[in-house]
Amino acid sequence: MKRVALLTAFVLVSMVAALAPPGQHTEAQQNCVPETGYCFTTQAFADYYQQRGGSKTLGFPISRTFTLEGFEVQFFQRVVLQLQGGQVNRLNLLDPSIMPMTRVNQSQFPPNDPQLAAQAPQTSSPNYATEVVQFIQRVSPNTFNGQPVNFFNTFNSAVPAEAAGGNQNLLTLLNLEIWGLPTSNPAADPGNGGFIYQRYQRGIMHFDASCGCTQGILVGEYFKAVITGKNLPTDLAADMQGSKYLNQYSPGAPGWTARPGELPSTDMTNGFEPGAGNVTPPPAPATQPPATGATATMTPTPGATGPTVTIQVDDDLIDPGQSISVTVIARYATPIDWIEFEGIESENNNENDNDSSNDPEFARKRFDCDDRTECANVWTVKPTIPGEYTLRARGRGVDDVQSEWVTVSFRVRTGTATSTPAATNTPAPTNTPGATNTPAATNTPAPTATP
Repeated sequence: MKRVALLTAFVLVSMVAALAPPGQHTEAQQNCVPETGYCFTTQAFADYYQQRGGSKTLGFPISRTFTLEGFEVQFFQRVVLQLQGGQVNRLNLLDPSIMPMTRVNQSQFPPNDPQLAAQAPQTSSPNYATEVVQFIQRVSPNTFNGQPVNFFNTFNSAVPAEAAGGNQNLLTLLNLEIWGLPTSNPAADPGNGGFIYQRYQRGIMHFDASCGCTQGILVGEYFKAVITGKNLPTDLAADMQGSKYLNQYSPGAPGWTARPGELPSTDMTNGFEPGAGNVTPPPAPATQPPATGATATMTPTPGATGPTVTIQVDDDLIDPGQSISVTVIARYATPIDWIEFEGIESENNNENDNDSSNDPEFARKRFDCDDRTECANVWTVKPTIPGEYTLRARGRGVDDVQSEWVTVSFRVRTGTATSTPAATNTPAPTNTPGATNTPAATNTPAPTATP
């Protein structure tokens, strides 16, 4: 009963928060959220928050901007955003190297199911966009065990339609950016049949029969609890024993970090104290890749010239010979001529056209956009040469205006090559019809500052 009361409280507070007026976009230093007392001090985070559905999708901010393992981050109730190379991406919080999270407050979530991941369509398929929507709709039903769980509707309405400029195919890509692919089938909680969960690459959906509502588990709140040790459920604490993140927040210690050797290049000073202002100056651009599973997807920042281009990877740390999918998306006010992608060795990254990688899988690849104003393509590659790389992409309009390179860090481990494909997948080209945009059930996060 304690577990039911705790999770139900989160739902009730979420429903109350839905009545609050939506936040308005302002200058970052003035953009504070009264529900939690935290503010936006990095404009890129404020822009991403507004463009991806605000509190409905991401939850309220629950930290200041601070430096975690060499990168600016800000915690939200459902996500942790990271700034890398001037662009915003989401940490894969449910990655086994960060917070696998299968037990919280006596609730039991379904674990990753490798057999389900193996059923996902391959990104190399020419009909991937259609197939991936059909796959999600098949394994994420709106009805399960006679209950209106609305998992597919919730997935399909994560990002506001206007964020895609009315392009349904691009909207599908953005919804995949938020949730990723399902990694488990729906499952009822063993201790409470009224709670039904489904795990995705970047979140867990929770249906509560007592209110008939579906919303995301507050994984950002729980990761904050792991780091600070405050309001940390005992079962989650047990699962996180040995984690480098557990109980690291230490006010008064250098960088407010209890074990700085485990979290290099980290400064959490005042990071989880409500208020405004960056904790530390933004770090210099990092040349090393983030921690395992840290780069989930890259999102756009407006460019001065040429198309706005983003690059996404489904994993940023792999074994030699393992498949990864690289997705490049471009948008432009006028028709786009092409988009291209390549990988270069990080130490040689000076952003000129003469850089190259010794791995032929990272040779420059170009895709013809057929003069569309929104264009995307997925490349599946199998790098075999260990090392640290910078994956970069750009596009050119038919007006011959070319964008600057946008980048993401990537690493191939030193080890034995394998032919096993990656389990995760990334979105597909926008020239195939996407999913329908169906309104979701109540999906507003709890306004509490601490989980």
